[in-house]
Amino acid sequence: MRTPFKKLLLFLAKVVFLTFVASMIVVQVPELEYDLGDRTPVTINGPEELSSSRFPHAVFAAVKGTADFQHAFVYSRYGLSYTYFNLETYGARLVVRTYEHVNEQWKEIELFLGKLRPFKSQPFHYKIRDIYKESFGVDIPEDAFFLGLDDVPEVSGWQVGAVLFASILWVVLFYMFFLFRRNKTKPK
Repeated sequence: MRTPFKKLLLFLAKVVFLTFVASMIVVQVPELEYDLGDRTPVTINGPEELSSSRFPHAVFAAVKGTADFQHAFVYSRYGLSYTYFNLETYGARLVVRTYEHVNEQWKEIELFLGKLRPFKSQPFHYKIRDIYKESFGVDIPEDAFFLGLDDVPEVSGWQVGAVLFASILWVVLFYMFFLFRRNKTKPK
């Protein structure tokens, strides 16, 4: 026989586990929306066209500008190295990331394609903000944007599978935790 305290602990454990599985779904949904979105890039001609009301979530964008390596740096995390830099006229309002090593030839590029989203929705934005502040004395504004180069909308089977798996897992667990009742037969 379970005590009320054990029942409460079991109930809380179930809720925590369901919350964890739901968070896996919530994290994947914006990525899936982007990958299912329009494959025609939105053209951005200048910093005046960047606004939170126009781009509240990730969009595929073609940003016109030239590379500015004055505040460029390489940041490594989990075995991957990313190069961060800005575009002229956008300043700290637009942080660009690429997986490639940049050089002076990049200054000849005038159109940058990738995933544009509000800076604060970018993973590890707080760390990138700290690096800009500590290394260059530059504050990233609250209305800044992030451009992940070469991130083109494309649905991946793994991504769809992950969302489907997590959704089915959540439903099954909810059923098992709260709706399913075993038929207990009494011994004679």
